[in-house]
Parts: sequence; structure tokens; C-alpha cells
Amino acid sequence: MTTTTTISLNKLLAWGGNVRKTESDKNIDELAASISAHGLLQSLVVRKDKRDKYAVVAGGRRLLALQSLADAGTLEADYPVPCNVIGLDTDATEISLAENVQREAMHPADEFEAFKALIESGTPPADVAARFGVTETVVKQRMKLAHVSPKLVAAYRRGKMTLQHIMAFAVTDDHAAQERVWREVAAWKRGNPDAIRDMLTEGEITGADPRVRFVSVKAYEKAGGTVRRDLFSEGDDGVFIDDAVLLESLVAKKLDSVAAAVRKQGWRWVEIEAIFDHDAWSKCQRFHPEPTPFSPEEQSEYDALLVEREELWALEDLDEGQVTRLDAVEERLAELGDRETVWSPETLGIAGVVVTLGRDGKAELHYGLVRPEDAPRKTSRREAGAPDVTENSGDGASPLPVSLVESLTAQRSAALSAALLDHPEAALALLVERLALPVFYSGPHDDGLLQITPRTASFHRVEGSAAHATIESAHAVWRLRLPADSEALLGWCFMQSVATLQGLLTFCVAQTVNAVQSKDTRSSSPRMAQSETLAALLNLDMALWFSPTGANYFGRASKATIIGNLEEIKGAVAPAWTAMKKTELASLAEREAAKVRWIPAMLRLPQPQPALESIAAE
Repeated sequence: MTTTTTISLNKLLAWGGNVRKTESDKNIDELAASISAHGLLQSLVVRKDKRDKYAVVAGGRRLLALQSLADAGTLEADYPVPCNVIGLDTDATEISLAENVQREAMHPADEFEAFKALIESGTPPADVAARFGVTETVVKQRMKLAHVSPKLVAAYRRGKMTLQHIMAFAVTDDHAAQERVWREVAAWKRGNPDAIRDMLTEGEITGADPRVRFVSVKAYEKAGGTVRRDLFSEGDDGVFIDDAVLLESLVAKKLDSVAAAVRKQGWRWVEIEAIFDHDAWSKCQRFHPEPTPFSPEEQSEYDALLVEREELWALEDLDEGQVTRLDAVEERLAELGDRETVWSPETLGIAGVVVTLGRDGKAELHYGLVRPEDAPRKTSRREAGAPDVTENSGDGASPLPVSLVESLTAQRSAALSAALLDHPEAALALLVERLALPVFYSGPHDDGLLQITPRTASFHRVEGSAAHATIESAHAVWRLRLPADSEALLGWCFMQSVATLQGLLTFCVAQTVNAVQSKDTRSSSPRMAQSETLAALLNLDMALWFSPTGANYFGRASKATIIGNLEEIKGAVAPAWTAMKKTELASLAEREAAKVRWIPAMLRLPQPQPALESIAAE
């Protein structure tokens, strides 16, 4: 038998046998706000407890909400609570189970349409939020969902899409666009709400765009720009810029400010480019800053430490004291080598800087570019007006004819070659000097003793890659060890150990590698064949150095090539691929390639070659 009455709140307690064991306190604040605004709309089901109290068999969350209001002082401790009291002979577990199992939650579409009706009836969003115990942001989100096309909401009610789909459609208020995307989206993409959102916002500028990150949304809005915010996306991707013209003008103004600061440094020229075109600037020489010079005392200490380190390295077994000393030498060399770099006045007088916007949303400065017409060149004796004879024969007699000087020096050149055969260490020093000059020092270096003209490879197509970062790091280390003046390089080389020369030689040789296949390169080119051989000998795994993306590969390939790549990656062809836009296809291929570390066929390891160690041993 059940009786209806009111019971003081302080006489109610939770029943330990409630079948709902988890999430009993979920959204209690919202429920408390609703009870405070509208009263308790459903009575609690209770039964007499042994301690003159009543255990709540059904309505545990409502009890928690009432107790929360009492703790806050909104209700009195003895607030009369409407209750249905069941007899002790009634199966309380069955009552608890019936309430929880038979309860059917309101469909989300009903909920956000009800919120819309309240707002449209004149209830302020703040009041709705307070009365239902939610934030104003939640109210705005539900209102946004209520403004999605009724046709799509109806499809959601029928289970044709999820709540996440409705949230994705809410990125725009254009019902026609929402319906068109749902109608035209490929069947295999319908399950991905993010794909729908991307289609609805294709071509729009988001807060993640490098231009927006460079200017900042705050500065754009301060300048009068308006934005649209997706209430269901977090971070910069949920902000959309309405005024592209204003944004571009702010970017230009800020780049002008950066360029003005750079001009004060004394460069010959400074230019602003929207995008740095590596091919357009490839004809320019690239000069680098030089380490601040050592004082005479520092140079003396540095040279002595280098000699001492070489001597310690040459020892096969180091005792404890020698190990400690070697550590101290290494540490001091690092301290001396850790010095600022500066641009020389000579470089500032001929070089310039290109200011552009990088992909990371920061100003990107390309320093030290020297145009061909500004590049320094050595003046020949003929250009300087020198006579066609030597200035002095060396014995106080009349100058010798050029032909005789050529004959005599030919004899000396041959003798040098013959003598060098017995001095491999001197030959190594000469070779290292010849290779290191163009790598570390600006200016022409084609008038050397050895008839070797190394050409350093250009890395402008791979700037920012892992390989380029490794090369730049090694370059910085060697640059600190070398003399500041190119004229002193040969003498420096003759003072070094074979191990040091071999290390520098290896780096310099690496700088001259050119395995780039241009449009003029023949497929049978020995250079390309050698590159494949070297890759095999080094067991080169390009997956460690390169990851194909839309920017560096897929976006530059044909649509047919991308589909072929996807077929190789996935093992099958999806018919919907042919209907996709190339940009969508490239993005898909980038994601799928990353999952399996796929790389294009021409970057894969060629046929196996003998191990490098075996060749060296022979």
C-alpha cells in the first residue's frame, strides 16, 4: 500500500539498495537549479527506516539536489518534501529498477528546440541558464543547434546522423549549404562529422591561418574586424575571419614594421615578399654571420686546448686523471666556442634580407642574400693593368718573359706533385682546404693550388627539413673551430691531426653531393646511378628523413597519382576517391601515409649492395 505525504528533508536519507550504482551525482547542480526555479515536479518514493527516518527508494538524485539546496541555504533543513511512502512488504529493489529502466531520456533535439522556444518567448538567455543550472555558453550552444536546417534535425531524430553531425552543421546558419553538403558528401565520408565541417568552411580563413596568428585575432578585432565563432570547436580552428582585406592590410603593415627594423641594421637592401620563392632567389649567394673574433689571449688558449685534446684523443687507454682532464678541456672549448655571431661590415655592404611570413605565423627573415651583380670578384692581373711579364725574377735581374715563367713553374708544379706522393697527410690537408673554402667562406675560390673546383649543393628546396637541420647544426660546430679568415685556413689544416682532417673532409664532401634530378638530367646520368649506389651502401631509410604531406608531395602530384598512391597504401580503391576534390584527396592521402610511414617509390632504398663495412675492409 502506498500513501502520499510530505516529510522533512532532514528525515530523508539515501537507500543503500538503489540499483543505480554509478554517476548518481551527475548534473546535480543543474537539477538543483531546476528544482529551485520550478519546484519538485516528481515526488520521491520512500519507505520507513528503522531509525525513524525514511530511505529514498526512487529519487536519489532529486534527494542530492534538495540537500545541495539546503547546504546552500536556499531551502530550510526541515523543508517539506512530497513523498510516496511504500509499505515494508513492497519489493523496494523492483521499484528502484522500474524507475531507472523505464525512464526514457528526452531526445537532445527536443531539448534544444525547447530552449529555443523559451528564448523566443522572451526569456533572457541568462535567466534560462540560471533556472536550469547551466552556463550561458550551454544555452547559446543549444540555440545554435536549434537553428540547424529542420530537414537535418528530422534526419537526426530518425537516427540518420549523430549529435556530432548536428554540431558540425552548426558551423554555418546557411540551411541551403547544410543540406547541399549532406546531399553531396560521399557515402563513406558521411560518418565523419569533421569532413562535413571542413566542406562547409572550405576557403574560409580560420584563426589557425599563419596570417591570423601573425597579426592575432585580438589585433584584428581591435582594428574593426569581425569574426564568427564555432561554439563546438576549440582553439583557433573555431574562429573564422570575416574581412580578408583588412587581415591582409594588417599583415602588410606588420611586415613593413619588421622590415623597417631590419633596415636599421645597415643592409644594402631589404625586400618584403608574400612567399619566399626559393627558385627565384637561387642565383644569389648566401653569406653567413661570423663568430665574434677571439682576443689574442683567447685564441692562444683555444689553439693550445685543441692540440691537447688531439693528444689525449690519440691515446688508446686513458687513466682516470687523463679522462678528467679531457672532460675539462672539452668543457672549456665549448665555453670558448659558445660565442655570438655578427655580420661583418663588408657583408652588410653587399647583401640584403628578404622578409616574409612563415608557416608558423611568425616573420621569416632570409639574411645574407647577395645578388649576382653585387657579388665580389677578384681582379685579375690583366684587369689591373699588370704587364705581361713577371715583376721580378727573384735574382735582381730583368723581369722574365711570361712564357719562361710558365715553363719554370710547370717544372715546380710537377716536382710538387711527385713529392706529394710520399706525404699523404699533406695531400689530405690540401684537399680539405680546397673543399672547406666554398663551404665556410664567401667569395670566389677558383684560383687554388689544386685543380679541384667543388660546388656546394643547394638546400633551398628542403629548408626546414630534418636533414637540413642536421646539416646546419654540423656546419655551426665546424664554423666555430675554423679560423675567421680564409687566408689562414691552409695553415690551420697543416696543424691538425689526420682524424680532424678526415672529419672535416667528410662534412665538406657531404656538402658537394648533388643527387637532384632536374628536367635536364638524363635518366642514364652517371650522377644519378652513383646516388642510388651510395644510398644502398649507406642503407638510407628515407622514412626517417621525409614524410609526404599535401604541401611537399600530394598537393603537387596529379589526382591520378594520388589515387594510385592511396591504392598502394590501402590495398584497394574506394570509388568515392574520384569524386573528391584534389585538396581533399591530398589531405586524405597525407593522413593514410602517416599511419604506415609510406614514402614515394623513387625515395625507397634501391637494390641491396655490399655492406659499407665490407667495402671499407677490402
